[in-house]
Amino acid sequence: THMRCVFLGVSGWPLPRFVEFGSWLHGRLQDRTAILIASGDLSHRLTPDAPYGFRPEGPVFDRTVIDALRSDEWQQIEGMDPDLVEEAGECGLRPLGILLGAARAAGLTSQVLSYEGPFGVGYPVVAFTASRGRLDVQNLGRRAIDAYLRSRQLIDPPEPIPMEWRAPSAAFVTLRKHGEMRGCVGSTRPTAATAAHELIRYAVASAVRDPRFDPVRLDEVPALTIRVQLLDPAEPITDITRLNPESYGIVVRCGERHALLLPGIAEIVTPEQQLRAACQKAGINPNAALQVERFRARSFE
Repeated sequence: THMRCVFLGVSGWPLPRFVEFGSWLHGRLQDRTAILIASGDLSHRLTPDAPYGFRPEGPVFDRTVIDALRSDEWQQIEGMDPDLVEEAGECGLRPLGILLGAARAAGLTSQVLSYEGPFGVGYPVVAFTASRGRLDVQNLGRRAIDAYLRSRQLIDPPEPIPMEWRAPSAAFVTLRKHGEMRGCVGSTRPTAATAAHELIRYAVASAVRDPRFDPVRLDEVPALTIRVQLLDPAEPITDITRLNPESYGIVVRCGERHALLLPGIAEIVTPEQQLRAACQKAGINPNAALQVERFRARSFE
């Protein structure tokens, strides 16, 4: 099969014109089979060693775009302050605008498959599909634990796996029973083919391998509630004022010792508390030479 590729450049139009063009393009292509690919980076100013240096608007821009794509609230992207966009040093907003216009006209939804910021540049991978699909976290987690307790075998996730669960992802699974912690295990790096497989693996690990708790009994499984947190790649920081315990988890390292704290821990409200708690968990002197990283996590229940 021969496929034609058409490359579109971008001009100095304002963003709404690109969105309008995307909608027009959808109308021209709706009777054909077509794939639209928007190529471009987000901010080039995420860190001091970024190509254009650091600007605080860089991380704000990237987070606004990623959050809007994850929630399908694309108007947040289209309504961004032009000064913020300018200071962020981006190069992918106009191609994305074309894709947003076409996707809206086609009735598609957006799923962020990955986002990372190596070299101080934001790189997202996003799929626009006709159906988001939902994974029943409670049902799958309980089934995985029940099956393992009966057979010592891991089940497979149901097919088709929803788009946002198909990519590999670091993950933590927290089990609660009547509101009380019953187990929490995970990994800072992907260990399975998909995030759905990670959910199964760490639901079971939280049930039977958390040394702080007795293994979950079969009769307890129906009373469990399950929370899955998929971790974005961590980024190093040197200024703890860039920590926000509600929004960011933390990883601290010193020599062979390290510890991770997830975001959103009720008792931890300041960066100083978060850093001290992570050091205490790792058995590290908080005055030692530390390597500190922060990360965001997407929660599913």
